[in-house]
Amino acid sequence: MTIQQEIAITLASVEDRQTNTNTNYREVKIGLDFILSHLEKPTIFPRTIMTKRLGYQKIVYTKERALEHFIESEFLDCRINAFPNLTEYKDVPRYKPNFLFFDLDRKGFKTQKSFELSLYNTLKDIKEKLNGYPTVLYTGGGYHIYQPVDIPTALENIAEFQDIKRASEQFLRFAKDYLSNNKADKQNNPSFKSCLLRIPGSINSKYNKPVKIIKKWNRIRAHITRDFLEEFRAYLIQKKIDQNTQRRKIFNERTKNKAYTNQYHAWIEDLLHIPIEDFRKLVIDLILSPYLINVRKLSYQESYIIIRNWLDRCNDLKILDNDRNFEYRINYALKNATNKQIRPMSQYKIRGDSNYNKLYTLLKKKEILKI
Repeated sequence: MTIQQEIAITLASVEDRQTNTNTNYREVKIGLDFILSHLEKPTIFPRTIMTKRLGYQKIVYTKERALEHFIESEFLDCRINAFPNLTEYKDVPRYKPNFLFFDLDRKGFKTQKSFELSLYNTLKDIKEKLNGYPTVLYTGGGYHIYQPVDIPTALENIAEFQDIKRASEQFLRFAKDYLSNNKADKQNNPSFKSCLLRIPGSINSKYNKPVKIIKKWNRIRAHITRDFLEEFRAYLIQKKIDQNTQRRKIFNERTKNKAYTNQYHAWIEDLLHIPIEDFRKLVIDLILSPYLINVRKLSYQESYIIIRNWLDRCNDLKILDNDRNFEYRINYALKNATNKQIRPMSQYKIRGDSNYNKLYTLLKKKEILKI
């Protein structure tokens, strides 16, 4: 091959890449405008976005700045938060749960038929229970369903829900499970800070496939009816009953098993029922995993569920930085506890070691540690 031929091939490749970039830009720009049409005005921005290149959520104040980041990431994993980045004040609700998000992951279904049926049934329930007509995206690994809803205020402002912690956020998760008949991805728990919507035309790097629009919403916000809120209230009541039943069951098990009544480890049982704001990775690694595996002698799966439920309660108290990273952390900690047969860190170690001063202060403040 001559030098001239090599140059010609190189130039053609550059032109192809430029053409693809321009095409992607147009598609992503149109896709971003389409996603923004779902969001309640006038508070579109500021809002967080995320891309593969960023690797974290970043606040942007304009659509143009969001597009710049999407270009910098070569349109890989472009997402925008369904909720604006508003300042939160203690005990003052600021967010209306006005956007419902469903993630149907193909990996969660045994057959393609059951996967497609779950989409059909979810759309059917949204139509019947909310008179909704949502957007459906194919993301490469499954379907995302986006349903904007009309709700006048945060649920914390409604008398029946004023005593419910993070009622509006719990409503997002209830709607996801209730309207999908519990078929939506269990690992995707919508929250105001992590409800990230993929942009049509962008690329899902996990599958190397573009995000495509399957069905467009009818641009009418579905109204949240009083009946639907009553379903949510009934769910909260049942959830509280189930939690109390589970607590009684654990208490009964503790009284039957000397390992549970041993005061040396009783504080860890208290910790399992009390969420904390910080040091969750440390607690999972050095306390909970060794305790559940090597003291209580629970199975890997049982231990995982207990820690995951504890993390969900922590998440209600303070949002986790990256929920999916904690999935890895739990698995890593449980494997480490199993393989090395390590024992849980004692309360005396936490009190006496200067490396754990802040953890000791937190656990003491929560009245988990009495020493």
